[in-house]
Amino acid sequence: MSGWYVSYRAGAGTVMSLAKSRDEAISIARGLLDRKIDVQEIGPLLGMRDPGDFIDSVEIRKLHAMRTYAG
Repeated sequence: MSGWYVSYRAGAGTVMSLAKSRDEAISIARGLLDRKIDVQEIGPLLGMRDPGDFIDSVEIRKLHAMRTYAG
């Protein structure tokens, strides 16, 4: 797979940040959540996409909470 995106709310619109890997996208999302930015979704940019490839806002917050409690 050749890249991932993180979509998040910015003002009245939705913005995307790009990442080279799933792990990098998750790290970007966690940083946005640390700054109280509303992250919407993480997903692959290209290629075959399975429903399990996407991480929705609920799952992103769970991952963020796990890191917060572990660290």
